[in-house]
Amino acid sequence: MKKFWQIIACSGLVLTSCLGGMAQAQDEKSDVEYYYQGEKIDLDKAVSISKNYDVVFFDEYHDQKSIHEAELSFFQEMYKQNKDMILSMEMFERDVQPVMDKYLNDEITETEFINNSRPWENYQTDYKPLVEFAKEKDMYVLASNIPRRIANQYTKVGDLALIEDKDKIYLPKKHLVEYERYYDKFKNYMSMGDGQSHMMMTPERIEAFYKAQCLKDDTMAESIVELLKEHKDTKVLHIQGSFHGDEHLGVVEKVNKLNPSLKTVVITPIEAKDYEKMKHNYGEDTIIMTFVRK
Repeated sequence: MKKFWQIIACSGLVLTSCLGGMAQAQDEKSDVEYYYQGEKIDLDKAVSISKNYDVVFFDEYHDQKSIHEAELSFFQEMYKQNKDMILSMEMFERDVQPVMDKYLNDEITETEFINNSRPWENYQTDYKPLVEFAKEKDMYVLASNIPRRIANQYTKVGDLALIEDKDKIYLPKKHLVEYERYYDKFKNYMSMGDGQSHMMMTPERIEAFYKAQCLKDDTMAESIVELLKEHKDTKVLHIQGSFHGDEHLGVVEKVNKLNPSLKTVVITPIEAKDYEKMKHNYGEDTIIMTFVRK
């Protein structure tokens, strides 16, 4: 049973927080390597490629230290190459944007920020370095996600009309649930068992979680697209769980539908041992990042 929930959590599927120094650059023996169109590239090249895009999605497994280190290195290098950028994060929710803004503007202390922004449990080790770097560089940080209480309520009631009125201001204008490739992918993950437990999700339960997953995707996508309407020449680096962007589905697909003119690229994490068999699954708008799971 433990293995089952680890698979879901590390894929960015759960609706609650996922459990999991400065990063090393790739040329300093980082645990990750980058590949683009079958060619191994260094960090500088990976970031240079990303400059051709409006939105860079950095997908992660929330519990992998090497990916978090690579994330920070990529962020820092991206800033060096293009200072007009915004950091967007799955890990912070729309209703805490005012708290984030106050912290970035030195209007509240870090303790006040932590107490009022509902950071994930691995914030101190994995996400604080990102926020602090953005703060140091006077950069905007977008709290892009739907408040988790809304997603959780949605799994229970199944109808956004039944969401509490005070929370409806945080809902995306468009919420689209499609039963295509993304649903099949989601269903396969959520149907996994560990061979030791008889607990398997019912189809109804899977659909409830899927609708909430789509709600999260819709919200993050809308947050990014709406922000770029106001900052047309700004680059966005969006940090999210791998399932939200793998194969350009999830948030990536939603962004492309909301604004087809935006160019999007995904940094996709793949275990090093699986690279050869999986590399052909990804096209030119993907930079593969291999890592060793620990």
